[in-house]
Amino acid sequence: MEQIKPQDAQFLYTETDDNFNHITVLLNFGGPADDSESAVDCDAMIKFLKQKLEQHSMYSQRLVRLPAELDYPYWVNDEDFDPDAHFKVLPLAAPGNWHALREAACYLHSQPMDMECPLWDVTIFTGVHCNGANKNGFTIAMRLHHVAIDGVGMVKLLASLAMPATALDAVPVAEPSEQGSVLSWSNVAGRAVANRLRQSIDLGGTLLKGTKLIAPSALRYLNTKPSERQRVPASRFNTGVGGDKIFDVINVDLKVLSALRRLHPGATVNDVVLSICSGALRRYLDKHGELNSQSLVAWVPINARTAESEKGGDTGNNLSAFTAPIYTNIADPAARLDKIVTATQNGKSGKSGAGLLLNITKCLSAPEQYLFARAINATSAASSTCNLFVSNVPGPAQPISLAGYPLESTSGLPPLGEGMGLFIATPSYNGKLYFNVISTAAILPDIEFFMECLQESFIEMQASLADLGSS
Repeated sequence: MEQIKPQDAQFLYTETDDNFNHITVLLNFGGPADDSESAVDCDAMIKFLKQKLEQHSMYSQRLVRLPAELDYPYWVNDEDFDPDAHFKVLPLAAPGNWHALREAACYLHSQPMDMECPLWDVTIFTGVHCNGANKNGFTIAMRLHHVAIDGVGMVKLLASLAMPATALDAVPVAEPSEQGSVLSWSNVAGRAVANRLRQSIDLGGTLLKGTKLIAPSALRYLNTKPSERQRVPASRFNTGVGGDKIFDVINVDLKVLSALRRLHPGATVNDVVLSICSGALRRYLDKHGELNSQSLVAWVPINARTAESEKGGDTGNNLSAFTAPIYTNIADPAARLDKIVTATQNGKSGKSGAGLLLNITKCLSAPEQYLFARAINATSAASSTCNLFVSNVPGPAQPISLAGYPLESTSGLPPLGEGMGLFIATPSYNGKLYFNVISTAAILPDIEFFMECLQESFIEMQASLADLGSS
């Protein structure tokens, strides 16, 4: 029996009846070189995945919430756990192309999970003809609720799935405790009181430290003319996100993208990613007559794990974040990257309001966290701090295989926040970086055009680097 952390609870309490906070990861495998009828033995693959996933505590644990959100929920062993109920095999609709796979993934991602069971499931799509040069490939779509895992945890989970069997044998399977599925309400109540006292002390310390950190920024803000203050502009992306989600993905060569850092000394891969996204947004908004003189602002998550916290495994969330303008109002790619580098350095300095907000929410008691989350949803308050999410999580640098099947590519659909209708997730795998774009059809009805804008923005930065080399 383990209690979830305050940050985990945010992804539970902000979930609504038509917007769900799970992550859907797509693992894409090509077909056999001999063009045989079947590319995958689904029964064998399911057996393989069971053996791998049972190494993780979330495999057979369900979440139990307390009455009136007295305290944060607990993970307990599910006495009725049936692993077979968490697996499905579905043939992809003909012709098995990318459009069909994308439609199937979007439909799956838009469906709720059973919150009374362990919060993961796996769907194997067969007859996938777009995962490589050969037909008859397959895609494993794995859904996990964000309350249980974050992006870095997902990468670690993928690495464990690819772990050789000999290495897997050395990993002990956690034995469920005899009391793992039973909550002692007297102990829970006592812990709730103790947690409340500790959280109050932590909150006071966080507020005191935060005041010292942001006081200089507050003074600069007050001393700046209202017309010159950085504001979050209104955009088509800051609206309701309920209903079915859409997504698309393109990939670029990671070495080429990394080389673009030479456009500005000190630029990181994440800075280049933000600049490419900015250029794409500039093109897209200009096409729709919505480009203005104010820059869009991005919310950028940061892995907050330390060497000590890494020992805790791959479950749960450990994130910080900052907000930064991405200078969609600057046309020149090199000049735009220059501004973005400064903005992200300021954001990562620890003086970000977004980072302070996350630190404060980590200190709230469960009732306060719940009310805060409902208020955030009701007011779409996130839209006052940023226009979109951009997340970069490095994945496996070398090719991996699952049950002997080489992984061709990977992509994923993170959840959207209320009032935050655009998420660009950029994981990497085997020398490629993937721009995954998640939105709704109402917000991004021409997502294919947006993907073209991303590709053109990448090419534009390459041209700028070529010009730099020739000058």
